[in-house]
Order: sequence, then structure tokens, then C-alpha cells
Amino acid sequence: MRRFPVRHRLTALAGILTLCAAGLVSGIASAAAATAAPAPAPHVAQLYVSDYTDNTVLKAATDGSGQSTVPTTGLTRPTGLALDDDGDLYISDTGNNRVVEVPADGSGQSTVPATGLSRPIGLALGKADEGDGGVEGDEGDDELFIADSFNNRVVRLPLEGGPQTTVPATGLLHPDGLALDARRNLYIADFVNDRVVVVPADGGPQRTVPTAGLSEPTGLAFDRAGNLYVADSGNDRVVKLPRGGGSQTTVPATGLNTPQGLAVDAYGDLFIADFGNDRVVEIPADGGGQTTVPIAGLSSPVGLAIPPSHPEATRLKASAATVERHTSPASLRVKGLSATLTTADGAPLPGERVTFTDSTGAHKLCAAITNTRGRARCDATLRTGSRARYDDLRQLGYRATYMGTAPYRPSSAAGHLRAARRS
Repeated sequence: MRRFPVRHRLTALAGILTLCAAGLVSGIASAAAATAAPAPAPHVAQLYVSDYTDNTVLKAATDGSGQSTVPTTGLTRPTGLALDDDGDLYISDTGNNRVVEVPADGSGQSTVPATGLSRPIGLALGKADEGDGGVEGDEGDDELFIADSFNNRVVRLPLEGGPQTTVPATGLLHPDGLALDARRNLYIADFVNDRVVVVPADGGPQRTVPTAGLSEPTGLAFDRAGNLYVADSGNDRVVKLPRGGGSQTTVPATGLNTPQGLAVDAYGDLFIADFGNDRVVEIPADGGGQTTVPIAGLSSPVGLAIPPSHPEATRLKASAATVERHTSPASLRVKGLSATLTTADGAPLPGERVTFTDSTGAHKLCAAITNTRGRARCDATLRTGSRARYDDLRQLGYRATYMGTAPYRPSSAAGHLRAARRS
């Protein structure tokens, strides 16, 4: 396999970003102690992969137990993929300047009614807000986001009908991968500008995600904990950006060549479309070694998708705690932060991490692991004697949050804080 020099990659990707107007370039040479939550062994996901060179989309069990070709017609250089909750598959048919839908019920391929597309690539599916499109309202109908690469824009299309609109992103140059976080904020891999930008769902201003050293970012994916993975194609690596900020790290994947699409399964395992090596690699969440997903005949994979998981619901119940204000030394002491984590039917979940924050979730107080009864408990000392901060805690209370680990869904609960006598 010939390695593509960075300075030539816009040409070498040959249609992932720079399909020539005169025609398509063909034949390109070929992602306290804890107790593990119950999970199937081994982890097996149904992975969809767009085969850019063979103009097909494959469906493969990640343990090699089965493989098939998705029934499509007329695809030319397929790239981005997305799956909805019903199993309907959306495909960026990049060479034909369209996005097609392949229903799970086998009723036949159709073209999504998006207009004016030029070399679409990344796709993302989300739920519209039934109110004003903000992040806090109730979820409505599905909407599809499309990275309209050669038009340097991202478009939004309501799938139950309604006008196509352009996402208010500025300065994009050949946008590539897309991803939505839990609050419906849209993340865009701005390929030529070597950055990732986020467009808040609440209409706030576009921001550039803080990263270090990105070169031609492509695929994006979130895990259930809210960490963002970015395929840094120009540097032959994938980087991880922790939820809420923190230092960027490099995913321990070896031998990558121009990585493209990313996907994360219900167990947190990361899949990487290793475009230049004609393979998909898997990086287990538990720290196990990298493996190659056994897919026969794969050539130049670009897009990846895994069916949305429906993990088991959990319930978190927070108990009342106390807060004390001290002036010498200045501090606030929060005692007895406690929450009990169970399944929806009341079975305790031991060995899971619960984080305690102020009511906004912005300031962490402490974290603890649930015991055999599902209870997590800890105390916190804040190095401030601020009366305003004390009053906020006493009046607004605290929040306990469980981020979820497969197969369990995240949950949170509010708890009261009452004043305590100073010792």
C-alpha cells in the first residue's frame, strides 16, 4: 500500500474531498474497585461500512460471524453513513451528489429530498426540538445533517417534511465528518482548515473546539460518556477529547493510514475506517489490544455506522446532605453526598461511578463508586468561604450523575443541601 504524502492528500483522497468536476478518480489504492457491568462476551456489533472503491456498503458482524452487502443501486463513491432508531440506513452517494435511504423493511432505496448538494460526505441524525429548536425542549421528528462539502456548508433536512435549511456555520472549507452530542450541539470536521467547530443547538455562536496539531480531520464520533473522537487523517491517528475539557490524547491505534469514519458501540469500543490500509480496526474500551475487524474484500473504507443501542434504563435517587461554611481557614464543607443507583426495576448496580456536582453540573464536588447496595457516598471540601457560593449550594442543592456504561443508560438526580452547624 502506497503511503500518501500529507501535501498531496487532498488529491489522493480522490473524491472524498476533491472529486474532479470532469469525472471521478477511480482505483484509489487501498477506525474504590469497580465491578464490570453485565455484558455479552464477546462484544459483537453489526457494523456498516461504505466501500469507496467498490461502490458498495457492507454489513458485517464484528466477530466475523457474518457479512452481507446492503441492497443498493447506482452508488458512486459512497462515503458517510448514518442509521436511525428503526434501522433505516442513510448513505452519502458522493459521486452522484445525493444522499439515499435504504429502509430496514426492504421496501427499496429512495433519494433523500435534499437540493443543491455537491459532493456530500458526513452525515448525522438527530431529533428536532418540538419548541424552538433549542437543546432543552422535548424531542421531535428526525432530522438529517449533511456535510455538503463542495458547497462549504452543512444542511439540515427534516425527514418528516419541511424545508431544507443551512446550519449557521461560518468559514467552513470542505466540511467532512459530523457528530451530535447529547445536547444536540453539532460538531463539524472542517477538513481544509484543520479544525473541529461546534454549532450550539440553542443558537449560540459557533466555537472552535480546542485541539492540538490537527491536520485534515475527517470522522467524528462520541462515546456514551460524551468524549469526542476525531480522525486526524493528515497525522494518521485518532485523538480523544475528554467531555468537559481536559488534555487531548492519542488513541492507541497503530499503523493507521489516512483514517476516515469512526463509530463507537454500546460498550465503548472504537471502530476506525483505516482508508489507506483497506481495513477497519477496533480499539476495545477495556484497554485490550487493537484488532482488525474480519471483513472480506474491503477496499478503501470511508463511512462507518453501528445501529443505535437501547441500553437498560437506570434510576438514581439522591439523599439530603449538609453544607458548612468556615471562615478560618475559608472553606465550604459538604458532607453526606449520597445517591443510590438501580435498574428501572430496582435492582442495585454495584461498582459504578457516580459524580456529585453543584446544581448546574459545572463544578465537581466529588465522586464515588457504588457499593453492593448501589449506594455511592462522599464528602467534599471547597477552598472558598464565599457567602454567595454557600447560599447557592444551600438554596439550589447538588446533582448526582451516572454517565452510563454498557448496557446501562445514564441517569441523574437532584439532592437537597441543608445548613449544618459549624464545628
